[in-house]
Amino acid sequence: MTFDELWVNSPIVLRELAAEFVRRGDECLKADKESQLTACMFLALRSVSLLLGMAKVMEPETRDSWDVLARALQESTDLLMYFRFDEDGVRKKIEYWFAGKGDSAWKADHHKCEEFIRRLGEGETELAVRWSAMTVFSHPTVYAAQNSAKNVAGWVTGFAKTESPTDTILPKIADYLTSISKLMVVATFDLPGWVPLGFDLNRMPTADRFQRECKNVVGPILAMNQKITLPEGSYRSPSDKTARSAKVKKNPKG
Repeated sequence: MTFDELWVNSPIVLRELAAEFVRRGDECLKADKESQLTACMFLALRSVSLLLGMAKVMEPETRDSWDVLARALQESTDLLMYFRFDEDGVRKKIEYWFAGKGDSAWKADHHKCEEFIRRLGEGETELAVRWSAMTVFSHPTVYAAQNSAKNVAGWVTGFAKTESPTDTILPKIADYLTSISKLMVVATFDLPGWVPLGFDLNRMPTADRFQRECKNVVGPILAMNQKITLPEGSYRSPSDKTARSAKVKKNPKG
């Protein structure tokens, strides 16, 4: 598939994912309403729902809304990844999650997920760093407010219509397509150490091909547009992580 073909096929892919997630989710829900499998199904379906919403606001004037949904999607797919670990500690957290208490049961253990991906030989994902940076634009920070002011001014003056789609929309489409591919991997792959979810890839032929071809096609575009432009100290940066690691090594007991 070409980039344009991936984009054109994305609604078909979401339809296939949604149908299979609903089918399998219904089986898991009937078997046990609060099992590890059911929790994963809920998060998979939430991820599809958010992706549907993101497609509706992929315009220069609505980029704020897109950013907020993108952050919510990452939280959902990251938590789904964490909930798939076949460990008693994870299942205990799922119990807290189902209880719906006002704590951080909804937040994935990014360190654990990053270590897992690293062991698979997939390199550095920086899930925690990207989550922190996206949080800056989903909360009413000074940077988010400035971003919104620029967006509204562009809409009022008409300047937004003159912006290059290559600069404003193309990176978001690339990120969107990659997010669909990520959901496919996190939800349907049965990797070592994960509980199998029992999805049938034969019911998702377009989605399966989409995932296999997405990385090579979208990767180069995404690589050029993933640089975080926020100032140091406004989010949890890689240097913060390095500094914390050095502090732990220097003072392991403190």
